[in-house]
Amino acid sequence: MCRISSHLKLCTCSKTKISSSDSYWILYRWKKSDDLMVGDPILPYNEFLDPNDELSNQEKLSAILNNENCFDSDLQLKNKDSLEINIKCPRENGHTVNLIYVFVFLDGVWKPTIYDPFDLERKKEKYGILQNLDKVEH
Repeated sequence: MCRISSHLKLCTCSKTKISSSDSYWILYRWKKSDDLMVGDPILPYNEFLDPNDELSNQEKLSAILNNENCFDSDLQLKNKDSLEINIKCPRENGHTVNLIYVFVFLDGVWKPTIYDPFDLERKKEKYGILQNLDKVEH
């Protein structure tokens, strides 16, 4: 079981700090693209989670994003911005799994959406690390 804490804080930081962090977020700004990508997908695997835990995690993240001032700076959000949250979750067998949750900003509200690593109609705008991950429950 891996449930996300409701005490998460999303802090902006340098790119080097993200590469050394286990858990981080990326804000993407929507942009029109005619690019095409070809290749074999490698997708995240959240299915090791109990479906109830998965739903609980998504609901907690939605509540944090929509009800709290969870960012440490004003991101000047725009319609169609997307937020990717990556969390390294320890498993009971000593291994870790990366959980990926994605939200899209529509009409002033963050809404959960499906992770699409091939979405070319976006560009990195801001990024940072997640704080208070010591509150992750197993």
